[in-house]
Amino acid sequence: MATKLVAIRAWSAAEGLDAVLVGSQTGFAWLTAGGDDHVSLGDGAGVASLLVTADETFLLTKDNERPRIADEEVAGLELTTVEWPWYDPDGLRKTVGRLCRPDRSVSDLGQAGLRPAPPGLAALRYTLLPQEVERFRRLGVDAAEAVETACLTARPGDLETDVAGVLARECERRGILALVNLVGADERIAAYRHPVPKPYRVERTLIVALTGRRHGLHASLTRMVEFGPADEERAARHRACQRVDARYLLESTPGAALADVFARGVEQYAAEDFADQWRLHHQGGLTGYAGREVFATPSADHRLESSQVVAWNPSITGAKSEDTVLVTDEGPDVLTRTGAWPQARVEYPTGAVDRPSILGRGD
Repeated sequence: MATKLVAIRAWSAAEGLDAVLVGSQTGFAWLTAGGDDHVSLGDGAGVASLLVTADETFLLTKDNERPRIADEEVAGLELTTVEWPWYDPDGLRKTVGRLCRPDRSVSDLGQAGLRPAPPGLAALRYTLLPQEVERFRRLGVDAAEAVETACLTARPGDLETDVAGVLARECERRGILALVNLVGADERIAAYRHPVPKPYRVERTLIVALTGRRHGLHASLTRMVEFGPADEERAARHRACQRVDARYLLESTPGAALADVFARGVEQYAAEDFADQWRLHHQGGLTGYAGREVFATPSADHRLESSQVVAWNPSITGAKSEDTVLVTDEGPDVLTRTGAWPQARVEYPTGAVDRPSILGRGD
């Protein structure tokens, strides 16, 4: 936490600010090195906030939330706790007003009457510290195990909702919050880029996609399964998707502009004779403490750095390829990998990378 406080205070001073209020679940996890202050996942804000001034860091929360937050989420951190009665609807604003100058302070969510923080605040969390990278590695393997277990236990005749239930259970037992839990079967895979699970039965083909959160970090991946004889058209589309995905990953090098990486992927779609498919769904981009910190677009001006993380998710109708990958000086380092899922090596002049294949199952 100390390193992040130095960064946030330096940024605050450069912006001429008196204080920064961090009230989002995302920001709280980043600043506390993985603390979880959510009760409802449907809220962007957590039940606790952090107010960072030039010389002190305050934990702000209602009196009914303080015990758990203090005991389980911020134990050992040097914080000054300030609480207010749970029934005071204006407690956060009044507390912030006592501790800083509101006219010279900002909030990541625009809370407590403060101005919303400029984008530079969120950018402080994009490059991960070594400890965060190690947490991400463990999350990546666990997330991949959860998805692959759901795929391997699925059978023809199962409902999409059954498979989603297995994935949710496998995530829960690994301490992962399944924020995105997508399961599609057969015709729904081609019909919808985001197949929210429904009570439809799996017959031939299954796609399972996850964005899971733990310690504030987000791991995204997609796997596909085919029961019975292979569908050659689908296999060809998936191979093309793998090549687009590999192009994105190999172009994601330190110093590369996200817009330029995006352009190389679009070029690869055209080389695969699927020139317009990128227009049908977002392609992913920078990830970390948000599912996508920065979406890749033709105008995205973010430049990648070593120890940042990307999750590209190219799709061609009926097929998709996705993993969460660490950007390094040595090339892409896939985090969401167990070593058990079949892979196909994709080679370009710039390098080679393995991408997940469709798992063929005879049952």
